[in-house]
Amino acid sequence: MALMSMNNTSSIMNHTTMQPATLNPSLYPYNARIGVACVWIVAAVLGLVGNSLVIWSVVLSKKLRTVTNAFVVNLSLADFWTSLCYPWQAVAILSHGSWPLATEVPCYIAAVQLYTGIGASLYSLAAIAFNRYMLVTKKPATYSRWYSPGKVSSMLAATWVIPSIVFFLPPVLDIGDFGYDLQDNTCSDIDVHPRGPDYNLAQCLGIFPVPMLIIISSYTALYIHLKRHFRKQKRRRTQQDSEAPHDKAVGMSTVSLTVSTKSSRMSTDDIAKSQRRAISRQQLAITKNLFMVFCVFFVLVSPYFISLVVPSSRPFALYGLSITILNSCVNPIIYTVNHLHFKGVLRKILRCQYSQIPEPSDWLKSVLSRKK
Repeated sequence: MALMSMNNTSSIMNHTTMQPATLNPSLYPYNARIGVACVWIVAAVLGLVGNSLVIWSVVLSKKLRTVTNAFVVNLSLADFWTSLCYPWQAVAILSHGSWPLATEVPCYIAAVQLYTGIGASLYSLAAIAFNRYMLVTKKPATYSRWYSPGKVSSMLAATWVIPSIVFFLPPVLDIGDFGYDLQDNTCSDIDVHPRGPDYNLAQCLGIFPVPMLIIISSYTALYIHLKRHFRKQKRRRTQQDSEAPHDKAVGMSTVSLTVSTKSSRMSTDDIAKSQRRAISRQQLAITKNLFMVFCVFFVLVSPYFISLVVPSSRPFALYGLSITILNSCVNPIIYTVNHLHFKGVLRKILRCQYSQIPEPSDWLKSVLSRKK
């Protein structure tokens, strides 16, 4: 009887301990999910507002309609598209083991927006990096040949087509699926699918390494080019400084000539020093900007994609994804606030001074003329 009692007690304990795992297989405690949901809501507000301002700036000002800014606008469109799904993701994160609404269609759409948007954003960042490299290092004729209107359109389309293929092709081939994920409580790929790990690996390899490689190689090559350029300028300034005293010593025959020569020599030295300081500041500013772009990309994006590949870090995936979505909030700051023309237009928009926007678009001109 004692043995039967112990067996019954053991079975009851096993039943009670296993029951919660069956009802709620989530990897994350509910208190942690509340904090994560708050991050997603804040990211939605910042992402939608910041990226819409970037897009609105280009709509209102012709001055911003350059080839480089075409990729910046594409980046903002991708981040805006991704930010639209964040409120639905918050609903999923706060749910209790199942999608809380009558239909799961919003969750499917949110999953599509999340992965295609993140992928398009990463490929847009890579396109911006390569464009900056070509713009600075190549001759204008070469740059124009690479960035004709047709080729630019193809590049922009590729930033969306590649992530879409990576996202939709595996489920078509029965490699994974997407929708409401029980483990992460998100609208994303379904980890409990028999081939869920293969789908994670396909997404990671298709979305992350190629943009990462392009960004690293482009900014490294650009930094090396700029460093050589500044070094040549510094060497040229040094040669001019060393030749100047020799040229001026030839005409030193009178006191007046000596005085004038010394004064001109001093002014030349001052100019050379100020130019060297300006070059150093310019080099430092460019270096800081490139380093910041790379660090933000690596710090925000890498954790999530690493967690997809490394099985032991799978419980970190939701937190890593929450870090990655902050990229959509930071991108408008990195690529517009440091841009002189963007900064000027954004300032006019925020102050509602639309009549003072430089080179207004035809649409803005028509709107302003109606108000008069």
